[in-house]
Amino acid sequence: MQTNLLSRWRARWFGRDPGVRQRPLVGVTSYPERISVATWVLVFGFGLSLLLQIPTVEIRFWAFGSPTQVEVTATTVMAAILSVAAAAGAESILRLHPRLRARRQRLAWTYWALPAAISIITIVLLPAVPTRLLQVAVILAAGLFLILAFYSLYATVEPGQPGFRRARFWLDLLSYGVALLLFLFVYQSRTRSLLSGSLIALTATLLAVELLRHSTASTRSVLVYSGVVGVLLGELTWALNYWPLLPGLTGGLILLLSFYLAVGIALQGLQGRLNRRVLIEFGVFAVAAVLLIVVLRPGA
Repeated sequence: MQTNLLSRWRARWFGRDPGVRQRPLVGVTSYPERISVATWVLVFGFGLSLLLQIPTVEIRFWAFGSPTQVEVTATTVMAAILSVAAAAGAESILRLHPRLRARRQRLAWTYWALPAAISIITIVLLPAVPTRLLQVAVILAAGLFLILAFYSLYATVEPGQPGFRRARFWLDLLSYGVALLLFLFVYQSRTRSLLSGSLIALTATLLAVELLRHSTASTRSVLVYSGVVGVLLGELTWALNYWPLLPGLTGGLILLLSFYLAVGIALQGLQGRLNRRVLIEFGVFAVAAVLLIVVLRPGA
C-alpha cells in the first residue's frame, strides 16, 4: 500500500506514469549545444567555399528565344550543400523543443527557410568581397546571424510564451536585412536576368516563408503565398535589369520596398483582413516611398 501511494505521489508531482517503464535519456544534448555545432559546421563550410576549386560545368540551352549559358561553379555547389546543411541544423535544433518532440513524424520545414537563405546569400556574397580580412569578417557576421536566427526560431515554436515577440522581431529584422543585402548585390552585379531573377525569386520565397509562417496554420497556404512573392520579385528584377541608368542602391531599395509590400499584402490575405482600406493604405505608402526614392536617388 505504501509503495502504491508513493508511486502515485511521484507520478502526480513529476509527471511519470508508474505503470510505464521510463527510458533513460541517452545522448540528449541541449539546444544551445546543437546551435553551436550547427553554426560551426556552417562557418567552416563558408570558409571552405573560398578554398574549394572544382571544374566549372557549362549548361547551354535556349530560353525565351535566345541562347543561355549557366555555369555550375564551386559557389553553386557549396550554396546548395550549405543550404541543406542549414535546414538540417535547424531541424535538429527544433526537435529538442518539447512541442515538436511529440510530433515525431512531421518535419518543421517552415523553420528551415531563414537559415538556408542566410547560407545561400553568404556563399554568393563571399567571392565578391575584395580582401581576405573582409571575407573573414563576413563569415563571422554570418555566423552571428545564424546564431541569432537559431535561438529566435527555437523561441517562436510556441506562440504566446515569454520572449516570443522579441524573437519574432529579430527574425523579421534578419529577413529584411539579408533581403536588402541580396537585392543590392544582385542588382549592382547586373548579371543576366535569367540568373539574377531566379536567385532573387528563390531567396525571396524562402524569406517570405519565414515572415508568413505564423500567419496561418495552413502550411500549404504559406508556401503558395510565398511562391507568389518570389515570382513577383523575380519578374521585377527581370524588368529592372532593362533600366541601365538606375543606380544600384536605388534598384536595391525598390526591390526591398516591393518585397515588403508583397509580404505585407500576403500577410493580410492569409489572416483574412485584406480589404479596400488595407489596399489603399499599402498603395499610398508605396507611392510615397517610390517618390522619395526617385527624388533622393540614393547611389546616384
